[in-house]
Amino acid sequence: MYDLTIIGGGPGGYVAAIRGAQQGFKVLLAEKDALGGTCLNRGCIPTKSLVYDTRLLQAARSAAVLTGNDRLAVDPAKLLARKRQVVGGLVNGIESLMKSHGVEVFRGLGHLAGAGKVVLRSESGETREADTRNVLLATGSRPAVPPFIAVDGRRVQTTDEALDTEAIPDAVTIIGGGVIGIEMATIYLNLGCRVTIIELLEDILATEDRDVRAVVGRLLKQRGAVLHVQSRVEAVHVTGNRTEVVFADAHDRRQTAAGDRVLVATGRAPVLTGIDAPGLGLAMDGRFVRVDSHLQTNLTGVYAVGDLVGGLMLAHKASAEAETAVEHMAGVHGPSGPRPIPRCIWGPTEIGAVGMSEDEARAAGRPVRVGRFHLAASGAAQTMGHPVGFAKVVGDADTGEVLGVHIVGEHATELVGQAVAVMTMEGVVEDLARAVMPHPTLSETLMEAAMDWNGLAVHAPKKPRR
Repeated sequence: MYDLTIIGGGPGGYVAAIRGAQQGFKVLLAEKDALGGTCLNRGCIPTKSLVYDTRLLQAARSAAVLTGNDRLAVDPAKLLARKRQVVGGLVNGIESLMKSHGVEVFRGLGHLAGAGKVVLRSESGETREADTRNVLLATGSRPAVPPFIAVDGRRVQTTDEALDTEAIPDAVTIIGGGVIGIEMATIYLNLGCRVTIIELLEDILATEDRDVRAVVGRLLKQRGAVLHVQSRVEAVHVTGNRTEVVFADAHDRRQTAAGDRVLVATGRAPVLTGIDAPGLGLAMDGRFVRVDSHLQTNLTGVYAVGDLVGGLMLAHKASAEAETAVEHMAGVHGPSGPRPIPRCIWGPTEIGAVGMSEDEARAAGRPVRVGRFHLAASGAAQTMGHPVGFAKVVGDADTGEVLGVHIVGEHATELVGQAVAVMTMEGVVEDLARAVMPHPTLSETLMEAAMDWNGLAVHAPKKPRR
């Protein structure tokens, strides 16, 4: 009898396994692929490895103080080899963590057979049943591909194939202008590819603050990317080594985008393999598993986390949910209420955000006040040669509650952690403003934005004090 059986070894599953072991649970983790899930093997980590490596090329090519930079080139084989080395090392690290915590890892598929029972099927086809007090479903997600698009893995790809392909396209058409599409567009632009992005919605990065979207869109266009928003893809054709995407633009005019690669980045869908929701009587919210505030389903002792339950499809959200679920299983009463979940995007410049956008806060009826500070006025940003971007603080004008923070620019993904900490501790804008930041660093931009909320930013033109 196990205390906890986990189906899926991604950021939700393996964190739950460690937390369970720390609570003294006997833990079984079933994973049909490599530990680490999509994030480590086909998502976050491979993408960032390629972003940083190709950013080196882009930075050197555009550096004003270097000579001969027009002759620089990337070695695709080495680019791919380093990505695989990074991924392999981290996968091995998770395997070591499982051993150190005494977690039993089963290589194969786990099928939920009901409350307290999981059927395990090994890679060789052998099956056995595992009786367990608790089950945690962490099966993650897969690329969601429109049914009229045939992915062949070579000319028409999802990130599953694109992140493990050595050949660099001359021209790529990206279907989807969300996080995945923008990050992949950045990699291709850094490599010198011609990039076209086709987005169905009225703007790219629809989940982000409008001021952030404006900066990123401008940077993409400056880098030579062609953006088509409010455009509907109708067909994808492959002829030999050439691709053609047929779409209707914002004015319903038929257009085509030609190239030699198509990347389908139209979102992700939860993986329900091994979960017969109707047969089990498992409650669903559309395509997602329904859970309560403790991540428990309507089946006793069965929990679900991560991409399977909807909301932000982020690795750190899945990990946080896993901790909450295991603490509930163990009877540990942690802090109540949802925690602020940051969003990080590695585009033509970085984006770090947490909480509500300005428009969302106003739509929620909050009395909104905004503070801004532009990186152009930052000594650190100027010395780094990256003065594009800003920090924006959205706060409640009456209480000072931090409703949202949005940072776009160099190292924004690191800077947003300060805001997350303040929001987690239920701090106010004044707390961000009064924190003394080291000079010259980019951390000063968040402090100045919070000071600007009261009209007191030091390195910004004078404005009326509120």
